[in-house]
Amino acid sequence: MSRQAGTRPANFAILLVGAGLLVMGLSGHVNPWSPPPVPPPSAAIPVAVAQQSHRVVHTLGRSVPVTVEVPAIGVRAQIIALGLDADGGVAVPSLSTPFLVSWFDRGPAPGQPGAAVLLGHVDAAGVGPAVFYRLGDLLPGDLVYVTRRDARTAVFRVTSVGLYPENAFPASRVYQNTRYPTLRLITCGGQFDWDTHLYLDRTIVFATYIGSR
Repeated sequence: MSRQAGTRPANFAILLVGAGLLVMGLSGHVNPWSPPPVPPPSAAIPVAVAQQSHRVVHTLGRSVPVTVEVPAIGVRAQIIALGLDADGGVAVPSLSTPFLVSWFDRGPAPGQPGAAVLLGHVDAAGVGPAVFYRLGDLLPGDLVYVTRRDARTAVFRVTSVGLYPENAFPASRVYQNTRYPTLRLITCGGQFDWDTHLYLDRTIVFATYIGSR
């Protein structure tokens, strides 16, 4: 991530809460769909990714990501590049486009050394479950494929999935300047607050690069 972004990860974590990873409640206090899946506590324990066949995994240069595919939860979505919103927080897709995923373009591209961050909505009023609704169903070992504008597909293996309170968002870990390519997928989760129309937690998937195709 750029130094401008990297110097304020805690602020980003706070601003992310109000940036759009939420659902605006329908009239009344009952949604016609179930709450989003909650990852089991065991999934939050980081799992090491073994190097395949002792071969060297070559990293990629910078290229804009265009699609993300997560077969284990049936996700295949377009990615749009977004930076900061008007309030200086991490920008996310509009709630009018709940099936788009955004890439935080102030940070690394998927496949570059460092932590690439993708964000998506969990659900939306009048639509129901959105692009990252089932993120909490992922488990260590599941694969994530990010296709880039240069026609290369960066492949990542999930190492942990956790539910984190909004007021304890692990910003330093999410935006960590890793020496190898890593990926974070972020959405809302946990309990929904009907007074603020915000979810109280964040579901975060951590994944490590295993190669490209």
